[in-house]
Amino acid sequence: MLVRFLIRVPGMDLLLEREQPSTLPLQQRAEADLTHFLPRLGPVLAILLVVYSVWDLSLDPAHALQSGTTRVVFAGLAAFAFWPIIPNWSAHHRAAWAHWMLSGGVILASAQLDGGLVHGIGGIIIGLFLVPFIANGTANFVLVITPPALLFLLCMAMRCTLPEFVRGALLYGSAAAVAFVQMRIALLLRHQAMSVEAKLIWDATHDPLTNLHNRAWLMQEAARAFSTARRYRTNLAFAMLDIDHFKRVNDTYGHQTGDQVLKAVAQAVQDSLRETDRCGRLGGEEFFCIFPHASQEAAWQCAERIRQAVAAAEVAEGDATVQVTISIGLAHMSDVHLGWEDLLKRADEALYKAKAAGRNCIMAL
Repeated sequence: MLVRFLIRVPGMDLLLEREQPSTLPLQQRAEADLTHFLPRLGPVLAILLVVYSVWDLSLDPAHALQSGTTRVVFAGLAAFAFWPIIPNWSAHHRAAWAHWMLSGGVILASAQLDGGLVHGIGGIIIGLFLVPFIANGTANFVLVITPPALLFLLCMAMRCTLPEFVRGALLYGSAAAVAFVQMRIALLLRHQAMSVEAKLIWDATHDPLTNLHNRAWLMQEAARAFSTARRYRTNLAFAMLDIDHFKRVNDTYGHQTGDQVLKAVAQAVQDSLRETDRCGRLGGEEFFCIFPHASQEAAWQCAERIRQAVAAAEVAEGDATVQVTISIGLAHMSDVHLGWEDLLKRADEALYKAKAAGRNCIMAL
């Protein structure tokens, strides 16, 4: 789905477009980032809140003790959110709470000083620019920013003249608008970065012609499946597949038709697998399947489904129809296999036996 962001800047409109991927990975990434940074950045911000008592002392010594106490109290309240102490409290919830307490501490401490809100407006506004790192959407941005904004406006109304109130409200509103634009741009850049990352991962793990997994991914998955089966003593089978007389297809109809045949075989293999099975293209006309939790009988049934599906697949070539068959070598894991490479070798040996037996058949070792 194409999503457009309209960012209004005085004198021009910026229209940003992107393809929107699933939002769930982005939310998970943002949650992980906040979980990582809160225990590190949160205490630093709380310490800064307390250290700024020196500014209170220089501005209004008579009320510095009162404002300093407020800073310490709110820094302590914010500290509850720096670590996952409260159950079922997400990192986003903890970050919002920390922002409310730290911003509230700055605002209330400034309001207790003579002229503090007017002279301290810069420090109050700085807190707004942390919101883009906390909020992950418009609704969340509004939720995070509203309590401190209302507190600021209330304190301004009680402690400042009307011109000061209007000037402070305009400055705060302008800063909030800039923070909102920052958040939208940050979200856009994160989406784009994740899209690029996902494409790089896909390209590194998939065959570009058939869209099946490639050899590198298959070897890693085979090693993982073998290790899991050995650890939990579950069944596992490997299958090597090879299209019969594929060179004849290329020589007769051309490589473009050969590519279509490879795609048709890949689809037939994929459609014949169970949900837990894995398959991919090793290269050329060779494919490889992993059958976790498959007994010898179940693995044979899976292989037979594949053989029949490939034999039934058709590729149109002009007025003709191209059909191919496939030979399958099957190896079931047992205690004699020292590693996944040994099981793979047995499947390859079984494939050669299937070829020698006349092709379009299954041989198991």
